[in-house]
Amino acid sequence: MTDLLLCELLGTKPQFVSALAERLGFEETGEVSSIRRSVHDTSLGETDVEAILKTGKNTLGLLVENKVRAVLMPDQIGRYRRRGEDGLIRGLWDQYFVVVFSPESYRSYMSEKDAAAADGFLSYEWVRDWLQSEDALLNAFKIHMLAEAINDARVGYVKKLDTRMTSFHQSVYAIAHEEYPQLKMAWLEQAGFDSSIIHLPHALPARGDSLVMKVKMGTVELRVETRDPIAAERALSATVPQGWRTTRAKGYAGVEIAVEVLDPTLDFHVNESLVRRYLGSLKELYDFYHRREVSELIEVNRGIRSQRGKVSA
Repeated sequence: MTDLLLCELLGTKPQFVSALAERLGFEETGEVSSIRRSVHDTSLGETDVEAILKTGKNTLGLLVENKVRAVLMPDQIGRYRRRGEDGLIRGLWDQYFVVVFSPESYRSYMSEKDAAAADGFLSYEWVRDWLQSEDALLNAFKIHMLAEAINDARVGYVKKLDTRMTSFHQSVYAIAHEEYPQLKMAWLEQAGFDSSIIHLPHALPARGDSLVMKVKMGTVELRVETRDPIAAERALSATVPQGWRTTRAKGYAGVEIAVEVLDPTLDFHVNESLVRRYLGSLKELYDFYHRREVSELIEVNRGIRSQRGKVSA
């Protein structure tokens, strides 16, 4: 709900936008031309709040990650930067600014790498105080929402950090790092209580293409970024081995292998043989992606998108 609150403030209170610009240190803004929530235009991940602001003759993309107490996924803020760069390439804005919107206490749980990837931090406390100074009575409900979220983070965040899930991630990493280095699995310092999906964004050479391990769903998946997922899925379906299946969503087409549902909260020695099957299946997807006919198909699909873009332009 706090992301909706932020969207409302950005869209209805120009004085809030001006105060925000001063607080975060970017150029004074004239107007907000676009506000979107839960933006998932590419396979580079989801942006909680995206606002496009006028700054003089230029436009600024404000990309906001809203956090109360959930642990950041590996490279989550880094993906915001890549979405910002993608917006520059597509002409959505002339510059971008990545912001973490959270209770002040959350910052102490962020790694140095994540903190360095953000351009600024906007605390719930600062927004609460701004609302109080503007009109405490008129803004009473919004102030209450933020106060509840701040308290929720304060008393509940540590409970959400799950040692069993962290141990699972790190145990999977130990095998992947030693036996499947091509998967380039990232080390996770701390996992949340339900961090059962492992993303491997660095395994594949093309930006936006990735491998995913979904243990509670019992599958591994190859995702290929595309602006025409229907056509891309049809093309991939002609190349997949028997027993595999194709998938698609907004921004990507995929290939999926069914493995077996795994409970990551069990002792790792119970899961180890199944984890090796998962990693072996990911390696199969990795090899499939690099097969000459598949890589050429992917590039042709990208070329078709490029030609379509030239025609439409």
